[in-house]
Parts: sequence; structure tokens; C-alpha cells
Amino acid sequence: MRLSLRRVQPGPVFSSFFGILDIKLGCEIILLFGLINKVAGVYGLITVFIGGSFAQIVFYAYSVLSLVGLQWGLKQVKAETSHKCLLVAHLYALDNVIQQVFHYAFFYNYWYIQKHEGQRDLHSQAQKDIFELAVSRGEVSASDANPSEAEAQIRAGQAMQIWNDEKGYALGVIFLGFLFKVYACMVLYSYAAHLRTNTYHSLPLTKGAHAARDAITASRSQNVIPIEEDEVALAEAEIARDRARENGHLSHSQSPSRSPRTSPDKSMAGLPRTDKDNDQSKRASEDDFSWD
Repeated sequence: MRLSLRRVQPGPVFSSFFGILDIKLGCEIILLFGLINKVAGVYGLITVFIGGSFAQIVFYAYSVLSLVGLQWGLKQVKAETSHKCLLVAHLYALDNVIQQVFHYAFFYNYWYIQKHEGQRDLHSQAQKDIFELAVSRGEVSASDANPSEAEAQIRAGQAMQIWNDEKGYALGVIFLGFLFKVYACMVLYSYAAHLRTNTYHSLPLTKGAHAARDAITASRSQNVIPIEEDEVALAEAEIARDRARENGHLSHSQSPSRSPRTSPDKSMAGLPRTDKDNDQSKRASEDDFSWD
């Protein structure tokens, strides 16, 4: 029996993200939050040097490796490819299942195995060194690590009271986080289903987002078009000026030689007068002048 994830293609359940955002934008937000959560795993690898448990090291190493998958998933969501977005939804759901296994192990350890007696538990040599440094500075007393029986009973009573007051709140936060992860998986599957059925661009919030984006693009293009038209007009004017100059030189070179009957004034009437022409006309007028 062959298992294929592509055959698992649920239909769309949601058409938006919490009813206020485009579903594509919601998928990007979900993956970005997951990416930020995975980045914390990089700092969690410090447990390798301070004596963390094997389960902690494996969990943080997995978080670092899954960063690559989340980055790839963001690109596929932006590209709006239906089958790849469906694969992203499958991988995100699988990642949540793996995280829930680790979280259950940590919760069980903290809920039932660890004793809430208010004692200072030094789990590694580094913590012991820090505690000894604090004792040498007078920040804490040495009896904090090894309290008397009476002090231990008082601490245990206070710690148990705090734990009874806060464990309900902690359980509620854990349950809400679990519900949000289920909702995030359903949003990703819904987005992939809308892409597969070609209904994504017809969604109300999607059309509104596209309309706003088109309006911004149109306003920017209207501000840019006059500048481009001015530049085109200037370029056309320069080209026309250059052609006029070329045509003027050609007309000079192709003009016929003057005959005795041709009047210099008429042949040169259409051309601009130069300084040389002005000097020649001035000399001619001086030669024609006579005192007689």
C-alpha cells in the first residue's frame, strides 16, 4: 500500500484569516511566526554547553533544521502554486505533530515528575558555579541550597500554593496554543484548496486587497507618466533639431552655382547672415560711397 500526500486534498474551510485579513497574508503571518519560533532553537542549542538533557538537544537541533523548510514554505505561499502550497500544509501539520510530542514530554515532566517544593535545583556544573559565585559576593546565602527542615517545609507550602494558583492558567494557555495550531493548519489547507479550485482571487478580502494594491500602483504610475512624457518630448525635440541641422548642411552642399543674373541678395535671403557677410556688405557700402 502506497501512501501519497498529494491524494490528501481537503476542501477549503476558511476564506480569510480571522475574518479580517486576506488568507494568503494570513498564511504568511503563520509561517513567519513559526520561523521566529524556530530561531529561538538556535539559542536553545546553548544547552549543549550547560548540560541540557538529550531530549532538549534533539528538540532544538530539529528546530534549527526546520528553518530551511519554513523559508521554502514562505516562497511557495507567495508564488501561489497549488500543489506546492498543499505540500507546505502537509509539512506544517507534520511539524506540529512532532512539536506536540516533545511538548507533551516536557509538560509531563514538569507537571508530574518535578517536585514543586521551592528548592533551588542545580542541574549542571555551570549552575553550581554561578551559585557559588553569588554566595561569594553575598548575593545569596549558602543555606539557600541546603535549607533546614523547617525552611524546606515553609518553601514547599508556598511553592505548592503558587503552583495550584497558576497551573490552571498554564493549562489554558497550552490549550489555546494547541487550538491556534489546529486553526493555522486548516488555514494553510484552505489556501491550497482555493488555489487548486481557482477561487482564491474571487474571495471578498482577496479582491479588496488586490483593489487597494492596484490603486496604489495606479497612483504611482500617474505620478511617473508626466515625467516620462516630458523626457520623451525633449528627446523628440533634440532629434528634430539635429535633423534640421543636417538638412541645412545638405541644402548648402547641393545648391547650384550662381549665374550673373542671379541676385546674391535673393539667393541668400532665406539664410541667416553671418559676421563675414556683414563685413562684406559694409565694405561694399564704403566702396560705393563717393563725395562727388
